[in-house]
Amino acid sequence: MATFTTLTDRSLADLLDALRREARYPSDYARVLHDLQVHQIELEMQNRELRAAQQALEESRDRYANLYDFAPVAYATLDRQGRMVEMNLTAARLLGVERGRTVEPFLGLRLAPGQNRTLLSAIGRVLATGREESLEATLGRPPQPTRELHVLLQCGRPDADGAAPATCSAALVDVTEIKQAQAAIVSQQRFLQSIIDGVTDPILVIGTDCQIQLVNAAARAAAYNTDAPTGCASCYRATQGRVRPCDSPDHPCPLREVLARKAMVKVVHRDLEADGVTRWTEVIGSPLHGPAGEIVGVIISSHDITEHLQLTEQLKERELQLQHQAGHDALTGLPNRLLFTDRLSQAMQRAHRDRRELALLFLDLDRFKDINDSLGHAVGDEILRQVAQRLCAQVREGDTVARLGGDEFTIVLGDLLRGGDAGLVARKLLNACDQPFAVNGQTLFVTASVGISLYPQDGTDIDTLVRNADAAMYQAKAQGRATFRFYTADLTAHALAQVSLEATLRQALANDEFSLHYQPQHDLETGRILGCEALIRWHRPALGIVEPDDFIHLAESTGLIVPISAWVLRTAATQMNTWQAQGLLTRGTVSVNLSSRDIQNPNLTETVVAILDQVGLDPHALAVEITETWIIAHPESAAFNILRLQTLGIDVGIDDFGVGYSSLTSLKRLAVRVIKIDRSCVAGLPDDAAGCAIARAVIALGGALGLKVVAEGVKTQAQADFLKREGCRIAQGYLFSRALPAAEFAAYLRGRTPPPATGCDQT
Repeated sequence: MATFTTLTDRSLADLLDALRREARYPSDYARVLHDLQVHQIELEMQNRELRAAQQALEESRDRYANLYDFAPVAYATLDRQGRMVEMNLTAARLLGVERGRTVEPFLGLRLAPGQNRTLLSAIGRVLATGREESLEATLGRPPQPTRELHVLLQCGRPDADGAAPATCSAALVDVTEIKQAQAAIVSQQRFLQSIIDGVTDPILVIGTDCQIQLVNAAARAAAYNTDAPTGCASCYRATQGRVRPCDSPDHPCPLREVLARKAMVKVVHRDLEADGVTRWTEVIGSPLHGPAGEIVGVIISSHDITEHLQLTEQLKERELQLQHQAGHDALTGLPNRLLFTDRLSQAMQRAHRDRRELALLFLDLDRFKDINDSLGHAVGDEILRQVAQRLCAQVREGDTVARLGGDEFTIVLGDLLRGGDAGLVARKLLNACDQPFAVNGQTLFVTASVGISLYPQDGTDIDTLVRNADAAMYQAKAQGRATFRFYTADLTAHALAQVSLEATLRQALANDEFSLHYQPQHDLETGRILGCEALIRWHRPALGIVEPDDFIHLAESTGLIVPISAWVLRTAATQMNTWQAQGLLTRGTVSVNLSSRDIQNPNLTETVVAILDQVGLDPHALAVEITETWIIAHPESAAFNILRLQTLGIDVGIDDFGVGYSSLTSLKRLAVRVIKIDRSCVAGLPDDAAGCAIARAVIALGGALGLKVVAEGVKTQAQADFLKREGCRIAQGYLFSRALPAAEFAAYLRGRTPPPATGCDQT
């Protein structure tokens, strides 16, 4: 059934007339009129909606047209022959054509020669398959400017009747600037690559994962795996042939160092070549920063520094050679005048600091000019070289032998307790020169004269010491040559006497001229004899007994003290073993004095052990004593032997304690077990206030450190009583007995009265 809303205007008019004719009642007419009015309103609303929709459609069409025409990408509709049946304004401007021409332009005709066929083939495939395709094309033909295009082809929609599409849509993108930018980047990359390829040192750019990003030609040539593409090989595999990152001391990882320090680092790699040659490579790692400043990799450059290190070593050696040549004599290799002056200055400073004496010996060969004149300078030079070798062999390592020029030599002897000991050294030097010289098949004899000056007695500056030693040397020449003279006449006489004494001392052991005397050590509380000290005596034929103070120092300076000390140890140990077999001193000890040379001997312990084993004496029955002045001045040298001796059960004590310069720190570190109060500290007791204070201090120190304290030189009962009151338990001296020969000491142990003391006993 039709409604008012579905009727047309004419139908409504006809219906209205019919209703008017047929209406019988006014109410029917009003109803019909109302319906017509409603319909009219509805029609007006529909008209307004249609007009609004039409306006929106027109606006959308205009917007689409604007978007289509002014889009940044050129759009065109192409038929199968490549004609542009439709295009936007951007395409028209790009192709340089006017839209609306009666003849549609062919796109292929505007491309570079030979590209039209490629375009038509692509259009045919798109229309046939419905799949989109893209191709690169060049717009324009030379000599006109050209543009690079990227063409995207899409198949058009089928016709309403379902026929196959006859056109396709083409998007033409102008990529000229993009192509130019890409070409510029490629050119820049090639330029940068050519730069780093021109560097002879290997260069790698690696990521934080150790993967190689960039290498130069030198790195590729040096790589183990040259076929691995960039970004696919790790630096440690490519450069070192390793399966793990570098982490050894010979190959520290630069990447790890850069990430840790966040700065440039330098490391050194060490490689052992197959031929056994060691190669050294300096590796520099620099951080590679990303856009935000983060480290995204490391730039690594390496340089073989093997030759550089070798050259540096050669330069150092050359520098040392030049320094040596500047301070040494070219003929003999000895220090020259320049270095001699420096050495003498340093030795004088040490002597002043340590309150020791220093000797300067000036040695000149006798009649050396006659050798040069008769045999030639070549023979004279060889004699000078041999003299230099002989002189160096006769002095200590710390002494200096120099050649001032010609046949003049100087010798600096430092750290002397007595300056007169220089005479002994001078005699050794003269004896060395007296030996025959073998030169070119000839046997020659050369003597020398020596002059000696002492610091500080004969001069406190270098020039004075040298001048006085030179003057003493001329005195030696004037008195017959082949001898020595001190600058002071008295010292010369004393030195000559020492030389004579040394000659007889060397025969004393062989001639059995030594003996031991034993002085008992008493317990002040009980009176019991706890042990004894063995004291050496020298019985010279026709001269009688020589006091120890007159020959012990000479024995030390000549080295004879070493065999003498061994004789003392063996004799004392043998005697102690005999007494103990007789039931005497079964729980006592015999103390033996060792010299500074003994305690410096690294084989001292082995020597003592060998003697004890040979004799069969228990080590606890032996004790050794070392003078305070040496043991405290050289604690490092003494500590080694002291510790080893005490490990065996041998007590080590400090003799003459209180007369030197004691260091409590050194005393504690040495861990000695016995200290002996020197007789000079005991002599004034108990009336000497200063002596009492010193004795109390030493006794208190011993008690605090847990040391055994022994007082020597006790002559009176008053001295013994004072020591006992202050806590000293052990003493020795004339109050009890003088030092006795072995037989008399055995009788003393059995209770007999000892013989009276004589002047030769010192303890």
